[in-house]
Amino acid sequence: MTVNTVKLIVNYLLFQLGWFACVLGGNRIALATTVVILAVHLLWVGSWAREKQLLAVTFFLGCAIDSFLGNMDILQFHQGNDGRILPLWLACLWLIFATTLRHSLDWTRTHRLYGAALGIIGGPLSYYAGAQLSNVTLAEPLWQTLLLLGAIWAITIPMLQSFSQAWLNKNRRQ
Repeated sequence: MTVNTVKLIVNYLLFQLGWFACVLGGNRIALATTVVILAVHLLWVGSWAREKQLLAVTFFLGCAIDSFLGNMDILQFHQGNDGRILPLWLACLWLIFATTLRHSLDWTRTHRLYGAALGIIGGPLSYYAGAQLSNVTLAEPLWQTLLLLGAIWAITIPMLQSFSQAWLNKNRRQ
């Protein structure tokens, strides 16, 4: 097994660990886990210089999407306030997801149709599983919410990978 293969596996496993820590652990555990995952990722798997734009855009885009869905009552966040503010643990998930785009999910950059298919299936499944394990409710009728989430993710993954490709191309020219 090559070092690159090991890094891809570590990237995938860190994402899975991070997903469960964020969904099950709440804000403090999510933040601590995200810091550790980012440290491992940036020191061994990836690189801040090569990934900072993709990490930032994914984080802000994801937070905007989920905040919009929350304010439209498609996602209902049950926390101490009015429930319209995106929970920190969900924001952390977007940052952890961003670490996969140039590594364990890099194949979606060169196969955008497969990335869209992953989004159609994986996006809604992730939200559904997260809702079952956390203090988030998905709007009814559930099938419409899952369909909407699938459409959003079918667009989001290829869009993020387009950004990734553009930055890779820009860096190659410099």
